[in-house]
Amino acid sequence: MGKTSTSKTLEDIAKKCDVSISSVSRVLNNEPGVSADTRTRVLQVAEEYNYTPQKRKRPLTRSKLEILVVVPEEEELSVNPFLNIPELVSAISEAFREEKKRIEIVSIKDFENIQKEDLYITDGVLVAYRDVSTPLRELMRSQEIPYVFLSRCISDENYVVCNSYKGMLKICHHLIDIGHKTIGYLGNKSNLNNADRHRGYATAILEAGLRYNVNLVHDVESIYDVDSTTAEYFIQQGCDAIVSFNDYMAIRLINELAGAGKKIPEAISVTGFDDSPLRKVYKPLLTTIRQPMYEMGFLASRWLRDNILYKSNRMLKIEVEGELLNAESVQKRHGS
Repeated sequence: MGKTSTSKTLEDIAKKCDVSISSVSRVLNNEPGVSADTRTRVLQVAEEYNYTPQKRKRPLTRSKLEILVVVPEEEELSVNPFLNIPELVSAISEAFREEKKRIEIVSIKDFENIQKEDLYITDGVLVAYRDVSTPLRELMRSQEIPYVFLSRCISDENYVVCNSYKGMLKICHHLIDIGHKTIGYLGNKSNLNNADRHRGYATAILEAGLRYNVNLVHDVESIYDVDSTTAEYFIQQGCDAIVSFNDYMAIRLINELAGAGKKIPEAISVTGFDDSPLRKVYKPLLTTIRQPMYEMGFLASRWLRDNILYKSNRMLKIEVEGELLNAESVQKRHGS
């Protein structure tokens, strides 16, 4: 018997090997992230099927690159505008400065419901501040559409993030250096970055020779769970400072602390994280960590450009450091 027909697809190889389409794609593109056994099995089946990768063909009538930018839902950004979309689009435009392109903004909900034929005409995808489902990732891989995550550190995927661990470490060391001894942590347990930010907080406490106290850590499910009971919890713990997962949580907490008679920063120092646009119009001006959004967006977009134009297969895993912005919501403690 000779070899089978060349009409076999990535899906056929994945089914025969009992692995995901993304694993097959990694093997055939010589990328890391799969075991030696899986690599051997996929290559054997690909040879058995006489598989030849089918390159996507751009329609002859198209003269522009189609770049899809996936962002959180409009309702969320209208309440908490943590993502500066114009700044991100500016970074993408600069990265693709020499190419004609069309940049389309789409919500994560609409992207998850995208039709296969609509995705076919897309040249590259940048996903900002969100993850996407495994089936959709596999669909993009099967159609050889390069995609990259911004501000989401996802195993075995391409991403550019601000180092949450180092950022929180930096802001906690600052509080300790100006005399704070009882520092609480307000976390967002539903967010992928929470583990690293909590780890930065814990590391700073231990490095300063202070006692890590689990009772000073209070995680909520979402930003909207920051209420009067949250403020009362930290007051009861005797906190002289509270580091918040992000700026919006810090702002909500300050409002609740004020309602409980605690003046900021005289009674309690409060910090945020992200340097969101909301911070710039709020008083007191928050001490926070600025994420270099333009730089992050540019690095992710240059990788996307290289993959679209030159079929580059290098992995992208970049972590940039945030900048400490000291402001009005923090005050030096006596005796420091």
